[in-house]
Amino acid sequence: MEKDAKLKDIRDSLHDLAQPLAAVTGMVDLLLLECDETSPIFEEVRMISEQLQKVLEIVTEIRRLAREPVSQPPRLEVLHD
Repeated sequence: MEKDAKLKDIRDSLHDLAQPLAAVTGMVDLLLLECDETSPIFEEVRMISEQLQKVLEIVTEIRRLAREPVSQPPRLEVLHD
């Protein structure tokens, strides 16, 4: 039972992390839409958006792993750039 409680704590923490991360990602994406491609900060904002998306994908994958039954060894999917 201790493993189940730890997994629930991990899932809850990942959920708590994903919420503000998704909000920030949305704000950065809106900024990217409003930013002209000739702007000096366009590439930096685009890179921030891409990196935030990668972090969200990692959080999603960890959440998926935490939902798998404990009796099965977790299978890690490789995230590609």
